[in-house]
Amino acid sequence: MRSGRSIRTAAIGALLAAALVGTATANDIKTYNSAVRAGDYKAAAAAAEEVWKTWDRSDPDTALLAREFGFAALVSGRNELAQQFGKFLVEQGATLATPDDQPLTSAVLYRAASFKVSKGDGERAALRDALMARNGAPGLDMTSVLSWELLYSSDSDAGDWDNAVADANAAASFMGRNSGLLVRQRKAELHAASTQFVKARGRQTQSRNDLYDLIADVHDSLANDIDTATSQSLRDELWPVLWTAQAWAIAVESYINSSYQQVGSNINSSLSPRRLKLPRYAQHAESSPTPLCDGKFEGKAIRYPESKQYNGVGSMIVRLETAGDGRVIDVEILGAIPSEDFISGIVATMKTWTYKPAKGVDRSTCRLSSRNHIYRGSFRIG
Repeated sequence: MRSGRSIRTAAIGALLAAALVGTATANDIKTYNSAVRAGDYKAAAAAAEEVWKTWDRSDPDTALLAREFGFAALVSGRNELAQQFGKFLVEQGATLATPDDQPLTSAVLYRAASFKVSKGDGERAALRDALMARNGAPGLDMTSVLSWELLYSSDSDAGDWDNAVADANAAASFMGRNSGLLVRQRKAELHAASTQFVKARGRQTQSRNDLYDLIADVHDSLANDIDTATSQSLRDELWPVLWTAQAWAIAVESYINSSYQQVGSNINSSLSPRRLKLPRYAQHAESSPTPLCDGKFEGKAIRYPESKQYNGVGSMIVRLETAGDGRVIDVEILGAIPSEDFISGIVATMKTWTYKPAKGVDRSTCRLSSRNHIYRGSFRIG
């Protein structure tokens, strides 16, 4: 099954060699292919629009081009143009001289573009139906991958928690068909698990604790993925997802235990957090094999944001980098729930810190510089 990301070069080359298209169209196709190879989908969509104006609809590659052109338009944000290609395929694909051989993908293209144009609940439901039909068939295509991500994100934006969970799980299942989509699969799994908690967090029952385990399971899967990754580029993509999963686990643990305390519940349902798995190696290589000195950060005290403003769910994971004298020279937010914006003041405070060795530590045997100081914090209710 084709990925849906570029036109088959051999097919287009054959068309040009057989002189079945005019010079202008041939040049536009070359422009389209060059733009796709460069990842410039805005230029690709513009070239596709020009090709389509004079394209012979009886050509055997018509369905292929319409679907590819629609994908480029969708990625570039040319939603009305993507809708035009999708509508053509849905309405005429079956009756073309060479019928559309991927009608389910074409339907997804049309429904995704239509939803992006209107943002209506009816269009969102129609997109869901098209994607579920696509999941029922074998193979994989990037139009459906991107459309699944569009759908479950829009569910959450609309506060439609039930569908957000179901759609994210369905997306993860679809992406699991190809190992090259592992990062997208894990993001979908995390979205499903965290959304399930947001939906059910008000329940004072043991089942709410089970949702912590769902998030922790995704986290530990990501740690295993990083350990077994065969390329540095894949590890680099997986690390941010792991930190987000860890931030969610910290936030959920804090929320559950503090909420039980606040309501004075007699239910023995407090959460015993798991020891989350971490990859074998740190995210960033250290400049020296000398061990880090035992010590702690000193500086201005952190002032946490008002927790009730965030409905009791809040956490952060921050990486601090220190120089040889222990001064903080860089602060990077690795994960923040509900968003990075609310901890900007905390980051500013951390930039004033210095890592100091513990009393009695022999400085000749250890270092103060590190690229991997990890600071974790959570915000409790009240």
